[in-house]
Formats: sequence, C-alpha cells, structure tokens
Amino acid sequence: MTTTYEDLYTSLGYLFYSIAASDGSVRPPEVEKLKQLVKEHWLPLENSRDEFGTDAGHYIDIAFDFANAERMGSDEAFARFRSSFMENPAQYDPSVRELVLRTATAISSAFAGNNKAELTRLSELQLLFKDRT
Repeated sequence: MTTTYEDLYTSLGYLFYSIAASDGSVRPPEVEKLKQLVKEHWLPLENSRDEFGTDAGHYIDIAFDFANAERMGSDEAFARFRSSFMENPAQYDPSVRELVLRTATAISSAFAGNNKAELTRLSELQLLFKDRT
C-alpha cells in the first residue's frame, strides 16, 4: 500500500488533536501553537500538493479541525494515528519522528504547561516510535 503525504499529514492531524484533547478539552493556545508549527515547520518540509493545489501539510490542520469539530475522543484520534503509523512506519524517518515529537510536546505545553494526561499520551507516542525503530 502506498501512503501519500495527504495520508501522512492527516494521521498527524489526528495525533496532534489527541495530544491537545487528552485532558478532555482543546484550548485556543493549543490550536494556535499547532497552526504556528504547521506554518513554520511542516509546510516547508516538502512541497507536495493535492489535486486542488493545496499544500499537503495543511492536511494536518484539516484533520485536527475535523476531529475537534466532531468532538472525537482523544483515544480514537490516537488510534487512527497508530493505525496509519503501523501501516507505513518507514515514512517516519528519524528527522520526521523528531519533528513529530517536538510538535506534540509544544502543543501539550501551550496551555498551562503539561498535565498528566498529555504526558501519558506523549509517552505512548515515544513508545510507539521506539518499538518501531
């Protein structure tokens, strides 16, 4: 199965939502931090575009916003990410994994620092990456 950048970025949107929503609420500073990091780090990463000319990196925002609007559970969003990751872990080379972890950590600390639920989710992500190196 070939995974596209749209698929990769969509799964990352679910992951980042699962981090923000892990404490039961997505706060505006978390959303703002995500938007900033997508613009600064994810959009410049590569230049793939969908059939409408949209930079594929925006799929992170799109999936995050969709999950938030649907009030998706944090566990469900993380499960979507995990499933996508397990199907194609090679897409997550060490530099992408590092950027994923930096982004997730920044989102989790965007509002009043890290809480227990966010730290637990970050640990799950680190274990997932470690188990598939």
